[in-house]
Formats: sequence, structure tokens, C-alpha cells
Amino acid sequence: MLYPKNIEQKLGFDKIRELISEHCISSLGRAFVDKIRFSDDYKLIDKLLKQSAEFKLILQVEGGFPEQNYIDVSDSLSRASIEGAFLSEEQFYEIKSSLKTILQIIHFFKTKEENNLYPTLQELVQGVDVEKGILPEIDRIIDERGRVRDNASAELMDIRRRLNSEQAELRKTLERILRTARNSGWIGDDMSLTIRNGRMVIPILSEHKRKLKGFVHDESATGQMAFIEPTEVLEANNEIRELEARERREIVKILDRLTNFLRPHVSNLRRAYQFLGLIDFIRAKAKFAIQIDGNIPQLTENQ
Repeated sequence: MLYPKNIEQKLGFDKIRELISEHCISSLGRAFVDKIRFSDDYKLIDKLLKQSAEFKLILQVEGGFPEQNYIDVSDSLSRASIEGAFLSEEQFYEIKSSLKTILQIIHFFKTKEENNLYPTLQELVQGVDVEKGILPEIDRIIDERGRVRDNASAELMDIRRRLNSEQAELRKTLERILRTARNSGWIGDDMSLTIRNGRMVIPILSEHKRKLKGFVHDESATGQMAFIEPTEVLEANNEIRELEARERREIVKILDRLTNFLRPHVSNLRRAYQFLGLIDFIRAKAKFAIQIDGNIPQLTENQ
């Protein structure tokens, strides 16, 4: 059937589309809203109405349906599919968080199978296949702050242990020098250690900067303060910078290995995120139905 180009405006459906979109949690769901088209296919309309009605019931009678971390990771999956490319800590953290949501949704519907409460929604779950080992492997590497865990590799654990030790010793030495400078009147009582050019330094009143041997990294905008790295800690700062470089290199190796592990599963993951977007979309329609107190209509199929 042909429809006039402005049928949405004539029927006010463009406003309905906007209202449904506002109920979406993510861009994944909003992408499905953009794809809504008019149809006279009885079976399709019946199925879509039942999906929304079932989700409306979930929202009204069920508790704890996952509503967090509906994240679009399509760019990350595209990057992961490229041989030689690797994902960042942040990208893996987004996959970890959203994949948890997908698995929680699947688990929700699996637990309802026996009672067959939501048959049309449960049909959607059947097409989702997420390799069980993906989330545990990402979780083994990426912590709850989105950083690579210390124990992601023996090398990283050793580097971070040494780095923490060196930083603690450096701070101890600088605190001692800072106290001496404060007692000598070279700095104000409110001054403390700070960072310049990635190195820990001491702020000294410019008139006293020659009294402390070291390298001047910076000066304040007014020129009244100099930021000095004492000679006594030059080697320690160098060691820390070297350890930080080694840490970054090891993190890249770990992320590269994890991306290689993920790469064979990208196609299945794309389908899983399509499912997440579809669930967001159906949920949004159900939320809109509740908002306007809408109910599923009676359909009649013309023979």
C-alpha cells in the first residue's frame, strides 16, 4: 500500500515517534525508533503489539528488569574486527558493562520460560548467542574502575609493585626536603608537593630558588614561584618515568591479547547488541503505552 510522504505529520505520528524516542535509554533503541514504518501486514502488526503488551506487563508487575548500561559499542566492535588493532581500557569497560546487561536480560527471560508469560519476547532471546567465556575474560583483565587489573599479567604486577615502592620513597624524600625548605622560609606554609612535566617537584619562592640544588621545571604566571626537582630525586624520578613507560607498554600488550581473544566473536556480539537495542525500543513503546494508558487493540484479519 502506498502512503503520502507527509502521512506522519497528518496523523501526528511524528510526535508519537518523538515521545517514544524520549523513553529510550540508548542510541541503540532510538535507532529502532527511526526505522518505524507503516504496515498493513497483519502477522507483523500482531507480533509487534504483543511484544509491547508483554513488556508493559513486565514494567507493571516485575521488579529488577535491567535498565542500566544500554551502551552502543558498535565502533569498538568495528575496531576489534581489524587485525592488528586493539581496544582501550575504556572501550573494554563499556563492553563489560553492557554485556552484563545483555546477559542479565537473557537470564530474566530464561527464568520465565516455564510459565510462558512473555512468549513473543522470549522468541527474541532464542537468536542471541553470547560466548560464555567473553565476560569472565574481560572481567579478569578490566576492573570496576575501567582499569587493567594489577594481576592481569605477572609482568604488570611486578612493574606496579616497583612503581608504588619507588613513588612512596620519592614522596618520603621530597616531604623531608619540603620540611627543610619550609623551616628555612623558602616556601609558604600552605605550599605542598606538585607535578610538573610528569615529575614530582617542590614549589620554591623565586628569590630562594638558587638555595635548592635541582632542575627548574616551571615558574608561576607571576614569576614569584619556581617549581624545582631537587638533584637528590632526579634518579628516582627517572626510574619512575621508565617504570611508567614499561607499564604503558605492558598494558598495550594485555589489551592487544584481549582484543585478539574478542575478535572471533564480533559477529555474534553485533547480534547481541542488536537485541539490546530492540529490547530498549520495545521497552520505550511499553513506557509510552503506560504514559497514555494505552492497551493492545483487537485486530481482525481480512481474508
